Amino acid sequence: MTARLVPYVPAIGLGITQIVGYGALMYAYAVLLPHMADDLSMSLSTVFGILSLGLFFGGLLSPISGTLVDRYSGRWVMTLGSVAAAAALMLLSQVTGPKGLFAAILFAEGAGMFVLYNVAFASLTRLDSDVPAPRAISIVTLFGGVASTIFWPLTLTLDGWLGWRDSWLVLGAMVLLICVPIHFLVLRGPAQDIGVGRTGKSNDWPELTGKARRQGMLWMMVSFIWSGYVPGAIMALWVTNVQDLGHTAAAAAFAGAVIGPFKTVGRFFEMLVSRNMYPMVTYVLSLGLMGSGLVVILTFGFSFAGMVTAAALYGMGDGIKTIARGTLPLALFGAKGYGTRLGWIAFVSMAVNASAPFAFAWATQVFGGWWSFAAMLACLCAAVLTYLLIPDPRKAGV
Repeated sequence: MTARLVPYVPAIGLGITQIVGYGALMYAYAVLLPHMADDLSMSLSTVFGILSLGLFFGGLLSPISGTLVDRYSGRWVMTLGSVAAAAALMLLSQVTGPKGLFAAILFAEGAGMFVLYNVAFASLTRLDSDVPAPRAISIVTLFGGVASTIFWPLTLTLDGWLGWRDSWLVLGAMVLLICVPIHFLVLRGPAQDIGVGRTGKSNDWPELTGKARRQGMLWMMVSFIWSGYVPGAIMALWVTNVQDLGHTAAAAAFAGAVIGPFKTVGRFFEMLVSRNMYPMVTYVLSLGLMGSGLVVILTFGFSFAGMVTAAALYGMGDGIKTIARGTLPLALFGAKGYGTRLGWIAFVSMAVNASAPFAFAWATQVFGGWWSFAAMLACLCAAVLTYLLIPDPRKAGV
């Protein structure tokens, strides 16, 4: 390992754990929950309703995990969190009814808030490293972008070979054997004073102060909520809405599969240019790409080429937005309290955006897929408008 690569080991290590973490704690449900519903004599809506409650419960714990990272750094938070996550996944293999499933999913999603993106971002920011925090965050998301690409087929294969019970055991073992040692080893470096911040190692980014700081937090949160309303709707309704435009289910699914890889493309592009890109620019670029994708689907989505192009543009924007969600609060408000701040952002966003699939499904049912996509574009426009109200700390007097 060359000396130049050593400072990047924590970001690369956490990137690997995000692949496993998101794959086991998020994407595996899409494959295994339907089979669990059949075997446990539960309806599909019931098991996914339990999952929604689990995600909401996880959001409640997100501020706690962020505060712990701010206070103690991320090594023990993420190490013990991954032990808990592994135990929760193994517990899922033992459920026999709704109560057991409810308890196991709450346990799993609660543990997930101690090992996934927000905690990883905060943990990297606490490390005393020569790698700027925004760049480290970009590297982590670059890895995490392939989680669905790897774990959907992997989980499907495991389920076919072993069944859902043993599949959960294997996934829990993967978290235990991969994530626990990586979290323990790569985060062992000295933690720096959270009042110092790491953005200054490569960028002289002033923080918002006084009234502008309060305004910045308000409008950033509102913009995050508007922009966060769209991905859940896209994930749940892409195939249905695209079919409503006249495409087959197979064509719609193929175009939807394009979104994931292009998230990674967008993140790779952002990583290449991030040295010269202020996070406010990164965020509005992500909104522009997502919006461009929806404009294309509304105008040219009746053709196959238009549908695929729309998926690619949207995927790139959504991938970059994940990075901006971590770097923009760091740039505007600094490293002090960063973990707690990300936790509250996650809590508010998850609480509000949980209704997105239901709201846009109603729009699809009543008005049709084209109008449902149009409503998503309107949400992104609202996100841009509220973004424009965020004070820029680089301007004199802010």
